[in-house]
Amino acid sequence: MAIFQMRFLNKEELAYMLQKIGADKRCLPFFDNKREIKSLYLSDVDVRAANIIKQEMLSLGGDAAVNSGAIDCSSSRSHIILFGTKKQLLLFSDKIKAMDWWGLPEIAKEVKTAVTLLTDKPHFLKLPHGNDIELNKKTSLMGIMNLTSDSFYPESRTKIDAENIRAKALELMKNGADILDIGAESTRPNAKRIPEDKEIAAISLAVKEIRNILPTTPISIDTTRKNVAIVALEAGADIINDISGLTYEPEMAKVAADYNALLVLMHMRGTPETMNSMCNYENLLLEISDFFEEKIEVAEAQGLKRSNIILDPGLGFAKDYSQNLCILRNLNAFDTFGMPMLIAASRKNTIGIATKSEDPKERLDGTLAVTALCSWHNIDIVRVHDVAENKRVIMMTEAIKEISHV
Repeated sequence: MAIFQMRFLNKEELAYMLQKIGADKRCLPFFDNKREIKSLYLSDVDVRAANIIKQEMLSLGGDAAVNSGAIDCSSSRSHIILFGTKKQLLLFSDKIKAMDWWGLPEIAKEVKTAVTLLTDKPHFLKLPHGNDIELNKKTSLMGIMNLTSDSFYPESRTKIDAENIRAKALELMKNGADILDIGAESTRPNAKRIPEDKEIAAISLAVKEIRNILPTTPISIDTTRKNVAIVALEAGADIINDISGLTYEPEMAKVAADYNALLVLMHMRGTPETMNSMCNYENLLLEISDFFEEKIEVAEAQGLKRSNIILDPGLGFAKDYSQNLCILRNLNAFDTFGMPMLIAASRKNTIGIATKSEDPKERLDGTLAVTALCSWHNIDIVRVHDVAENKRVIMMTEAIKEISHV
C-alpha cells in the first residue's frame, strides 16, 4: 500500500479529490472545516481564562499554548496561541461565549469573527471610476509611476509632462498592470517633503491625462495629504494609498468615504526622515495588528466602510531587515481582518541585503521571488516597478495553484 501526504490549498482542490475517491459530495463542508490547522494568537488574557481556554480546546481535539505561569497562577496574564481546525475553533467560541467570567464572552466573539473572516474575504473591490478589481482569482499588479526625481529607483521616474505620463501609463498597462499607482512625493528613507501645491499640480495633471486615455483603468494615488487626494478623486482617481495609515491626516478617511473611494492603510511609524530609528518592537505582528485595529476604527468613525479598506503592513517603513523578512514569512497573519492585503517590496533594501545587491537596479530577481511568494499565499495586490516580469511570475505561480491532481 502506497501512502503520500496531501495539502489542500483550497476548498476546490479538496472537492476534486473527494470526488476522485468517490466520497459523497455532501461531505465537502465537513471536511473543509477540518482541512487545515489554524494557529491564532490571542494577546493579554486573564490567566484564569487562559486555563479554561486550554482545557476547552483540548476537549475538542485542539490545543492552546499558554504562559508557564498559568498552571499555578504565578502570572496574572497570558498570551495564548490556539491550535485547531475551523470546526474546532467555531465550536470552542460557541462553548465559551456562555461563560460570563474573565472576558471569555468577548474572546469567544473575537475568535469566531477572526475564523470567519479568514475564509470570507471579499470577491470584488468596487471603484468609483475604474473597473472593479476581482479578488480571490489571482494576485493583482499595481504598477508604480513616480512623478518625482527623488525616488530610490531612478528607472521608475516619469517626467511631469503630458506626453511622458501618457506613455508611461500605456506601457504599464500593456505589460499587464491591473492598477496604476501615481506618486509625486518620495517616501524613501530620509526623504524630505515637497510643497503641497507642487504635489497637487503633478498629481492633477497625471490623473487627468491617464483618465482621458484609459477611462476604466483603476488609478491609485500615493499621498498622505487630504487636499491632494481630493483633487485626484475629483479628476477620476479610485484609491488613496496613504503610507501614513491615517497618522498624518486622519481626515483622509472621510475624504475616501465622501468619494466612495478605496483607502490603503499602511503601517508606519514616524516619517521617512525618522522611521529608520523607530524599529523597536516587542511583538512586531501584534503591534501591526493593534495599529490596523485602531486605524480601522478611526476610518469607520468617519463613515468609511470596511469593504473600502485595503491593508499594507509597510515593508521598509520603520522595520529593519529581519522584521521585513518576518512579515514576508507571515504573509497571512493579517487575514483575520478579512480585508484585501497589499505588499510593496519591489527592489527595496531588504531584497538588496538578502541577495547582496547594493544597487536597486540589481534587485529584480529578489523582487520576483517575493512576488511568487505573495501569489502563492493569495496576497491580493503587489506593488511593483517591473510589471511585465512580475506578471509572468504570477502567471506561473497561478498555473501551479490552479492545476488539479491528475
